[in-house]
Amino acid sequence: MLFSSPIFFVFFSVYFLLHFIIPKQFRIYLIILGSTIFYGWWRIEYIWLPYLLTAIAYLGVIWMNGAVNPVARKRRAVACVIGLFLPLVFYKYTDFFFRELIGPFVGMQDNLLNMPLPLGLSFVTFTLTAYVIDIYKGKFPATSSASAVLAYVLFFPHLIAGPILRPAELLPQLERQRMATLRRFTVPLAIFSLGLVKKLVFADQVGFAVNDVYNQNGTLGALDALLAIYGFSVQIYCDFSGYTDMAIGLALAIGIRLPNNFRRPYAARSLSDLWGRWHITLSFWFRDYLFQPLGGYRRGRFKAVRNILITMLLSGLWHGANWTFLIWGLLHGIGISVNYLLRPVLRRLPSGKMPDWIGVLLTFHFFAFAAVFFRSPTIAKALDIWAAPFIGGWGGIDSFANNNVFPLLLILVFFALHRFDDIRRIKIVVHYAQSEFIWIALAFCWLVAITISQGNTAAFIYFDF
Repeated sequence: MLFSSPIFFVFFSVYFLLHFIIPKQFRIYLIILGSTIFYGWWRIEYIWLPYLLTAIAYLGVIWMNGAVNPVARKRRAVACVIGLFLPLVFYKYTDFFFRELIGPFVGMQDNLLNMPLPLGLSFVTFTLTAYVIDIYKGKFPATSSASAVLAYVLFFPHLIAGPILRPAELLPQLERQRMATLRRFTVPLAIFSLGLVKKLVFADQVGFAVNDVYNQNGTLGALDALLAIYGFSVQIYCDFSGYTDMAIGLALAIGIRLPNNFRRPYAARSLSDLWGRWHITLSFWFRDYLFQPLGGYRRGRFKAVRNILITMLLSGLWHGANWTFLIWGLLHGIGISVNYLLRPVLRRLPSGKMPDWIGVLLTFHFFAFAAVFFRSPTIAKALDIWAAPFIGGWGGIDSFANNNVFPLLLILVFFALHRFDDIRRIKIVVHYAQSEFIWIALAFCWLVAITISQGNTAAFIYFDF
């Protein structure tokens, strides 16, 4: 059930009505029931999985806190986290490890399981891992009821593709829900509408052109390859940040505040800066639960680089069970390491840093070219895309422009407007602008989105992770 699909609007209309009818002390059960229907709409046979993981985390915390000494408590916390990751490893990585690491030695190249990945499994696992670790470290009390923890995991706006929420960010809101009201409904509607336009108008339409390039066989032209490189950078951002905007708008409509997950990442001046702006909740999850425990930047340059590489390699593996994702993670690990090692050199510049515009340009192009491995099904295809701008032909500019005028226009519009892409600006505009102007603008956004998409929408890219 996609946020941008007609069936979801039916689902949310019913849910929204029940939200106002049901007394607030019982709304947590509405969240559980509604989110279960939302999740089961994709594959009902996997509906048990988030319940199982929640039980592991909730009962594991009780078991952990029952330990008589710190060593036993730590061991139980580790065992609980391992238990949470076992289904993810089984469903997501069994085929990859068997096919790529074991298969060549036993003469088999096929998948062992060949089972579809349960929707949102990675996000559920990371959310519950944060719950266990934060309680272990004393950052959040283990006082929440089982129903509250289940609602924290299942809450449908963030269930499938994040944001990845810490317990302190959502559980208190679920346990002390606000009075239902239609006041300020324009703000969540405007935020949702922004996400809808990003998804249906920019991500899906540019994605068609990107897919056409990746589906081509043989030698690619330079212009086609550049369209794929720049187009995918627009597609993946608009697809994922569009999902986040819609999730934030939906949650806000029923009185729940979710953290922003994107903050104009293509305006970042370095890769470290970019990863503080892109998929923020995931970046901070890896920082707090992996990079810092490894030692962070605290133990010298060599160990800092090692910690960066490990973190980004595992981030790549989290995104997908394929060598292309590992290479993508490695590239970012190398890029961030070089950025870290060059900091003393950059401080010696007259201004104390690289000019902003150069930093933005280099950072974006590194991200866009590395994303070729993120998008490509094989290493060979990624290398073909990389090579084409340098060895491919540049002929047929007129026909290329005529065939791709709409996606090219969307790419240009995106980059012209990216610096204004901020939910805080939406709130300010809604607060100060005339209501007639706001409603006309929202109606126009929906008209454009529905007209261009013709009622169809592609699955969100991060549903595969």
